Amino acid sequence: MQRVIYTQDQQEIKLEMASPANVASFFVFAIPKSGSVLQDNVMEDICQYLEIPAISIAKTAFKEGIEEGRFSEDICELFVEQGYCYYGFRYFPPYLNNFDIKGFKKILLVRDPRDILVSHYFSMKKSHPLPQGAMGDQLAQLRQKLSEVDIDSYVLENAERFADIFRAYARIEDENLKLFRYEDIIFAKHQWISEILTFLDLEIEDFDIAEIAKRHDIFPDQENFDSHIRKVTPGDYKEKLKPATIKILNELLEDVLIKYRYELT
Repeated sequence: MQRVIYTQDQQEIKLEMASPANVASFFVFAIPKSGSVLQDNVMEDICQYLEIPAISIAKTAFKEGIEEGRFSEDICELFVEQGYCYYGFRYFPPYLNNFDIKGFKKILLVRDPRDILVSHYFSMKKSHPLPQGAMGDQLAQLRQKLSEVDIDSYVLENAERFADIFRAYARIEDENLKLFRYEDIIFAKHQWISEILTFLDLEIEDFDIAEIAKRHDIFPDQENFDSHIRKVTPGDYKEKLKPATIKILNELLEDVLIKYRYELT
């Protein structure tokens, strides 16, 4: 079934929605550059295996070159209690501000914000795909600008913006939230997938979990600045940033680092 959704300025987007499955609906959130693409791919495999319709407003909008923030609260009519996986979120979207999400199970994937900032710099500069329309034009302009911006300047300029993305997720912190850290799951994907399934009260045979984990257990032989999977090893910021930059980041991000158990070093 196809649903038509509209932006606040009435731009039309078509969204595919299959019939609901016999499961409780759930949401899957992440921070940009926290392994969000990996998580999306794993969730798509899980949902395909279990025949759960997986709906990503963010991915659908991106393909059309539309920012997710342009949707109003009307879009929340899509979020029902039974039958769907809602995934692909890279930040807590404003249209969910007044939506009662407490009763839904929620997954959140985070990563050391210092590594996120480093990864975002290289992604924006080199590897991030360009969407259509105005979004693509804006990213192309940013990419050109970044050719003249060094990494230390970039991470300091953007630290507060990413800290705010972390802080906004305080709105989903309740007994129905399962938090994962990139550092804990990147080398233990089988266990990660098993924990996702247990949390969501879903079942897949261990053999099939292993197959899904193996499919997404990708590690580059060496750092590749032109690839989306540039480098997966945690702590990359220590190699890429100046000590003085790290010191300032630790001060700017202190509340986030402490909350998610990252060392202030």
